[in-house]
Amino acid sequence: MKKSTYSTAARRGITLAAVSMASVALSATAASAAAPANTTTSVWDSLAQCESSGNWGTNTGNGFSGGLQFTPSTWAAHGGTGSAANASREQQIAVAQKVQASQGWGAWPACAAKLGLSGGGGAAPQSATTPQRTAAVATQTSVPVRQVAPKAAVPAPRHVAPVAVSGQTYTIRSGETLSKIAEKLNIAGGWHSLADANTATIGNPDRVYPGQVLQLPA
Repeated sequence: MKKSTYSTAARRGITLAAVSMASVALSATAASAAAPANTTTSVWDSLAQCESSGNWGTNTGNGFSGGLQFTPSTWAAHGGTGSAANASREQQIAVAQKVQASQGWGAWPACAAKLGLSGGGGAAPQSATTPQRTAAVATQTSVPVRQVAPKAAVPAPRHVAPVAVSGQTYTIRSGETLSKIAEKLNIAGGWHSLADANTATIGNPDRVYPGQVLQLPA
C-alpha cells in the first residue's frame, strides 16, 4: 500500500513539474513576442552619407556638426552633451532617434526627400531601399518572400522659378548660414530667394561652407 502511494505521489510530482516547465516556456515565448524589435541603423548611415559624406566627426563651422548635421540647440534639446562632432556614431543615432520622434523626417528635409523618408514623429526609420522580410507566424519555418526592386525616390523640386541676380557677390564667413546672410543683407524673399539665385553652387540650403561665393538676387 505504501509503495503504491509513493508511486502515485511521484507521478503527480512529475506531472506538476512538466506543467510548470510548460508554463515557464509559454511565459518566455510571450515575453519574447512582446519585446520590441531593434530599430535598424542602416537608414541613419544612409542619411549621414547624404548629410556629411558619412563623416560622423565633421564640424565645418557653418552651424551644423556631426554625421547627421545637428545644430547645437537641437543636439542639446534632445539629450546630447558637448559637441555632436565629438560624440560617437551610436550617441548621435540615439539623439537623432529622439529628434525624428519629435520632429519627423522634416528635420533633414533635403536628404530625407532624397532617400524617400517621410512621416511624422514616432515613425520607425525605414527607407525605400531597405529590404523587408515577412515572418510566417503559423508555421515553424519562414516562407521566403519575393523581393521587388524599389523604385528610386524622386524628391520634389525645390526651385519653382529662376531668380534674377544683381551681379553683386558675397563670400560666406565661418558660422554663417543662408538665413543669417539673408537677414544681414536684407535680401527680399529671405534665404529662399538667396538659395534660388545660387542653384549652380548650392545643392542643399542647409549645408554651406566658409569661402563659398554667393550671387546676390537683384
